[in-house]
Amino acid sequence: MQSFDMMGRVRTMACAALAAVAVALAGCSLSKRIEKASAKMEARYAKITTWDKLPERTISWNQAIAMMRANNTEILSARNNIKHADRETLRVYTDLIPSVSYYAYMSKSLEDLSRQWNGNDLTNNFNVNFFLPTLTQLPYRVYANKVSAFAAVKSMEGVERETVSKLYQAVRKREISMRQRALDGQLPGADGKAPATSGEYVKEDLDYHQNVAKILGNADARWNILPETMPRINWNDYRNRLDRLDPLVLLKFVLDLERARMEQYSIALQYLPTINTSLYSPSLFSSSGGMYSGTFLSSKDTRLNLSISYTLDTRLTTWRRFRDGQERYALAQKKVEADMREHKSKIEALRNSVDEYKHWQSYMAKRMEFVRSSPVDSADAVLERNKSIVDMKRELLKQEMEGVETECAIILEYGMPGYTPMKFD
Repeated sequence: MQSFDMMGRVRTMACAALAAVAVALAGCSLSKRIEKASAKMEARYAKITTWDKLPERTISWNQAIAMMRANNTEILSARNNIKHADRETLRVYTDLIPSVSYYAYMSKSLEDLSRQWNGNDLTNNFNVNFFLPTLTQLPYRVYANKVSAFAAVKSMEGVERETVSKLYQAVRKREISMRQRALDGQLPGADGKAPATSGEYVKEDLDYHQNVAKILGNADARWNILPETMPRINWNDYRNRLDRLDPLVLLKFVLDLERARMEQYSIALQYLPTINTSLYSPSLFSSSGGMYSGTFLSSKDTRLNLSISYTLDTRLTTWRRFRDGQERYALAQKKVEADMREHKSKIEALRNSVDEYKHWQSYMAKRMEFVRSSPVDSADAVLERNKSIVDMKRELLKQEMEGVETECAIILEYGMPGYTPMKFD
């Protein structure tokens, strides 16, 4: 009778849950839901503070990186992809776990609906179902899911590297801009104002703070990142590495080919026989009209079914798909080779660009020193010399600003100095 009491409680809970869902759906209308959701959204919008009213806060580079890792939406999305890939890898094994289901059935005439219900009116069944995968497909599923999980982790590292590059670009350009402002202040115009207007400064500051807030995933303040706390790009540390592919970039090319190879392999598996297995048992527990009976998977009640089937490819459908896969794989190989050649050309252009910039920078430094040390014989000559030096400094800053793109390209290719990607167990 304890089993029957348990079944009664289960039925009572199920009926209560069904009634609650029915009441909720009956009292819910689309217009009311939209109105309620709109009110909540309006309340959230009202609480948003405009940029000019946000406090200005200064943080270090490491603090910015920690904030970026915790809040950046692209990083969070990549992290979710890793979790999804891990769950799919685990799913290969969890699919072997039997499922337990409950089924209840009631049949009454309309005349009997007015009478009091009891446990004898329901037919109940508890079932255990075993789902065993096709054995020939199991190794492929395990390998494919492992590849997907590995690719998700490497994709996450790529997203991190790209985001760090964006943050570095914002901070470097901000730093150079502040030096340009200080330099412009040395040469006021006829009206006594600096060449750049305050309106231009305001727009530049707004763009900077909005960009940094987006990268950090945090708009609680106008964040200023201290440039002196940020690692610097030393060209000499990277120059000898340009002849080799970075491991993360290399893996991208490898995985592109592996995906094409796996597609071809999955088609080839169809030439193997299909082996299906199933484990069948009667209801674990059943009751009808107050009488209950059941089995607990004894050897007499449980049956293991095994079937093997093989279909000849008489219409050559699988063969044509396999040939298409071979051609796509060959094309993928050519495409990867072409991409690597293009990549190498870009790296060589990057090397030449940096070398030219370094030579020009060295020449400008020597020229500035020459002008600075040249003798002058009048006040006008002193002013002219100072103006010439400031013009050269301004040109150096302009070229340095343009060179930030090159620095970011180096970070994208080989990573930030001293930066360690997040680890996932």
